[in-house]
Amino acid sequence: MKVARMATVAGPHVCAVEGDQVLDLALAACENGMDWLAPLFRDLRLFLAADEAARCAAMQLVRASRNRFVPLGSVKLLAPIEHGSRILAHVVNYDDHGAEGQLIPPEQPFFFTKLPGTTVAHGDPIANHGFSEKVDYEVELAVVIGRGGRDIAEGDAYRHVAGYTICNDISYRGLQANETARTLTGRYGQNWVQGKSLDSSCPLGPAIALSDELPDPYPLRIVCRVNGEIRQDASTAQMIYKVPRLLASISRAMTLNPGDIISTGTPAGCGVADGRYLRSGDLVECEIEGIGILSNPVVLHGA
Repeated sequence: MKVARMATVAGPHVCAVEGDQVLDLALAACENGMDWLAPLFRDLRLFLAADEAARCAAMQLVRASRNRFVPLGSVKLLAPIEHGSRILAHVVNYDDHGAEGQLIPPEQPFFFTKLPGTTVAHGDPIANHGFSEKVDYEVELAVVIGRGGRDIAEGDAYRHVAGYTICNDISYRGLQANETARTLTGRYGQNWVQGKSLDSSCPLGPAIALSDELPDPYPLRIVCRVNGEIRQDASTAQMIYKVPRLLASISRAMTLNPGDIISTGTPAGCGVADGRYLRSGDLVECEIEGIGILSNPVVLHGA
C-alpha cells in the first residue's frame, strides 16, 4: 500500500494512492460512518505510529470506497512529513559518489540534518538562490520511521520502518565547500547548514511505499534525470551502510519518532562530478523502483 499527504480545505489529510487515483482516508472514514477513525488520517505521525492497525483500517476504507477515488492530478500532494519531524541525512554512502566528489567514505555512519523549511512537495519548485551558483541534485532512498525508539539493534531495525519515500538532497556546493573563505574548512569543516538547508532545498515524496508493499529496499533501481537526461543510475544494493546499520547508529542515545526521515545517501552522477549544476528552468526527476517519481522544476528564488 502507498500513502501520501494531500491538501484539503480542512487541512492536510493522509490519502491512499493506487496508480493514478487517490482516496482521502479521513473523508472516507466519515462517509462510511466511522468518524472515530478520521483523526488517524489527519496526522501522518499518528497513522504511522498506529502501524498495522492503521493499515488495516486504511485497507478497509479502500475496499469500501472504490467509487470515491479521485484522479491524482486533481489533488495537491504535500511532502510526506509533518511539522516537527526530522530529516537526518547520511553523507557519502556510495563509493562511486565519494570518488566523484574526491571524498573518502566515512569509517562509520555520519549524518547531518536538513532543517525545517527545506522540504517541498512533488511538483513544487527547487530554489535557485542565485548567490550560490553550484546547485546540485542528489536522489536518495528515504526511510520513514514508524515505530519510535532509541538504541535500536540492527536486528530489530526493520520493525521500526514504516516504509520508504524519495528525497532529493539539494546541495549548494559553493556554500558547502566555503568557496569564499576556504580556510574555514580546515578549521571548522564543511558548511553543512547553509550548504544543505537553504529554503526549498529538500524535495520529498511523492508518496510512501509502506513496508507491506516494499518489505526489502534492496536492490532497487535509483535514477535521477535532468531535463529527461539520466544523470544518476544505480542500485540501492550499492550502499556502503545499509538501513539496519544506519538506524542502529543514528538512534544511539537519540530517540527516533514516528514520521522522522532517514535519508540514505546518493550514488554517482551529481553535478559536482562534471560541473553540470542545476539552472533555473531545469526539471529534475528522481525515481526509485517501487516508490515512484519525484519531479520538481528549478526556479530562481523570488521569481
